[in-house]
Amino acid sequence: MNPFAVVAILALVAATVFVFYKIHYTKKNGIETVGTITRIEDESMGEDVTYGYYVRYTLNGQEVEAKLSNPGFGKGIEVGAQIKIKYLPEKPNIVVRVK
Repeated sequence: MNPFAVVAILALVAATVFVFYKIHYTKKNGIETVGTITRIEDESMGEDVTYGYYVRYTLNGQEVEAKLSNPGFGKGIEVGAQIKIKYLPEKPNIVVRVK
């Protein structure tokens, strides 16, 4: 096997593990609040249709907008919808949806 392919596969696995860890850690240790969907961006590449969901919430009197790490909505949510989220105060740009 090509050494470059091995390195690329290992990097992809490491990135996937990191994303799942970040989501799990935030769900377990984050602070729960309500956020509002502010925008939905088409992030599709080729035939794979994906959307990026952005949410705004208040932290210490300041508005914060962040991209959801685990939207899982499909097309079932619109701008302006309020959802439960969790965030880490030390990293307010890491936000996960709470079901």
